[in-house]
Amino acid sequence: MRFGVVVGLAAFSACSGALSAYAQTATGFDAEEIVVTATKTGETRIQDTPIAISAFGGDQLSRLGVSNIRGIAEMTPNLAISENTGFSQVFIRGIGSNNVFAGSDPSSTLHMDGVYLARPVTYFSGLFDVERVEVLRGPQGTIYGRNSVGGTINVVSRKPHDELSGKVELGYGNYDALHAGVYVNVPLGPDLFASIAGLYSKHDGYVKNINPSGNDIDDDDTKGVRTQLRWNPGRVDAVLRADYSRSEGAIMGFSKLLEPRGNAMTDNLLGDYHRIANNVPHEYYVKNYGVAADITVELADTVDLRSLTSYRKSRYHASFDTDASALDLQRSLLDEFQDQFSQEFNLTGKFGPLSIIAGAFYFKESMDYPIAIEVRTAGTAVTAAPHVVTESFAFFQQSDLSLSDSFKVTFGLRYTEEEKKFSQNHAIKSLVTGLPVSAVTVYDTEGNYKAWTPKFGLEWQPADDIMLYASASRGFKSGGFVNGSTNPNQGFGPEKLWAYEVGVKSEWLERRLTLNLSTFYYEYSDLQVNFFLAPGVVDIRNAADATVKGLEFEFGIRPFPTTRLQGSVSLLDAKYDSFPNAPRRGNQAVFDASGAYLNNAPKHLVALSLEQKFPDIAGAQPSLQIDGSWNGRRYFTPENNLLESQGNYFLLNASFQMQFENGVAVTLWGRNLTNKEYVTGTASFASALVAGRVGSPRTFGAKVGYNF
Repeated sequence: MRFGVVVGLAAFSACSGALSAYAQTATGFDAEEIVVTATKTGETRIQDTPIAISAFGGDQLSRLGVSNIRGIAEMTPNLAISENTGFSQVFIRGIGSNNVFAGSDPSSTLHMDGVYLARPVTYFSGLFDVERVEVLRGPQGTIYGRNSVGGTINVVSRKPHDELSGKVELGYGNYDALHAGVYVNVPLGPDLFASIAGLYSKHDGYVKNINPSGNDIDDDDTKGVRTQLRWNPGRVDAVLRADYSRSEGAIMGFSKLLEPRGNAMTDNLLGDYHRIANNVPHEYYVKNYGVAADITVELADTVDLRSLTSYRKSRYHASFDTDASALDLQRSLLDEFQDQFSQEFNLTGKFGPLSIIAGAFYFKESMDYPIAIEVRTAGTAVTAAPHVVTESFAFFQQSDLSLSDSFKVTFGLRYTEEEKKFSQNHAIKSLVTGLPVSAVTVYDTEGNYKAWTPKFGLEWQPADDIMLYASASRGFKSGGFVNGSTNPNQGFGPEKLWAYEVGVKSEWLERRLTLNLSTFYYEYSDLQVNFFLAPGVVDIRNAADATVKGLEFEFGIRPFPTTRLQGSVSLLDAKYDSFPNAPRRGNQAVFDASGAYLNNAPKHLVALSLEQKFPDIAGAQPSLQIDGSWNGRRYFTPENNLLESQGNYFLLNASFQMQFENGVAVTLWGRNLTNKEYVTGTASFASALVAGRVGSPRTFGAKVGYNF
């Protein structure tokens, strides 16, 4: 058995056994009411919500050193989060997308305070002023709509309220990591409240570059601020929000070569995931900011109208060594300029046994994505400057009808209509003169996509603490275009998914034991699959059909008042049914990928978390939390070869906290304590060689916080 697994299991055993002796003297855990807003009809207990959902509190994430959504993947059943040159790739139950650039969209989405974030480059913004993060697994095509085929992640911030309160936090860690955060909530009047939160975090590069012509990479420098103003005179609850964040550093990208290049400086580092020999410096920044007005009006005692209006902008730039070696072969320069506007109206009501939500959604996005792939050996650059305008309309409703005190039926339906206009300007230019050296390709094209996405559900509650549910729902993701294509007739069609799920949520022993189980079966058609064909050249193809099936088991137990144990087991079988013309890496001959596993769909994930409280010491409550996850093999291409995959690996995280009565908390934390080396994604670049994006190394630190 691997050393990391032994360490993790030994730690869990020791804490759950020996430390439980303090159960009679330490302050214990209370039975928690975990509340979510996933249904958009108000707050519901997670155990009373008939969908597969995981939720994490903001304080819980902060304690474990989780700075963005990457950190929740190892704690969530069937969630995988990867990255392509700063663009997040979210896979839920095997449903996700490798290509999330101009002309294409993610298959699993992220919402911030109800606002759909269209560009995955903004998903890794720092988590601050967060009340909780919800992960909804399975298609959310009826309520959330746009492209939520695999599911969605909801980031929910704390609303301003009527008490003066706040938090200040300062921390330091290895890699010269510095973290500072502040949150203040201020009542301005009887019905008017405001809050402001700020974040600054930075760390040095996780990957050392031994080439003097390059720089260390995978560092970060993030600044962010969010302010909210809330007016709540009774029947009106209006929240105005504004936020800004900027992250910069030397982007990781696919910068670690995984096979020999024929260059001594590069090849001597094979197998060492935290050293590279890239000759070209890397750089990166992303700005993300916006405003939103979230207004709910109580029209009657059981009828509410909500309006959510948002305008957002993001700006992105990245430059990196495409060939991932010490040779001066290729360099990539990417930019993205995006604006989006969205408006959603929701009408919710309860009329006796009938509860209903009905709404309308409008979305418009404008995006420019100029790219240049410098082929240094030829003295030229392949350039493209696509411009994409997307406009989407949707109408939806979902009704729950209680046929008895214990039995409920659900019917939902959404209609979506979307138009994409794509303009291309493609050329090969001289690196010396900047002028074209061949014909310039200019064209305009457009696509129109429509879909009905229904949901049918049954819910039965045979006892107060037991709920069984079953559902059939449809997910839809619109078609699009390949950002670097010179073919005016290019484009790919929508992908569609029918999902069938059966689950049970239960609580036992006066809610000291929670047992949840869900099983699902997906019929997935016309998958949009991304292929790296050459440096800077990608293709997206509809890959026929796939079947996804799996099981998720989650549990929580308080065996002693001071001990809390939580965990999950995820099993996943996601394979192409028919994909006869899949290209091999480097654009070699096609092959039949039927029967191969989908990208980023690990066969299993086992997660375990232990929290232990100890007796007070000098007026402080000590507590220890240990988290471990065993991740199954995942493939990154339909070829399913070992080089472009990541085998089984174990991650161990922990934190120790001293909580003082005066509101001060001192926390020691560590992530990837066994310093496991692993990759989160791969790509084929120059000469069809494979390079990878490596995971973070061992990180640790201490922080001091004060709540008032």
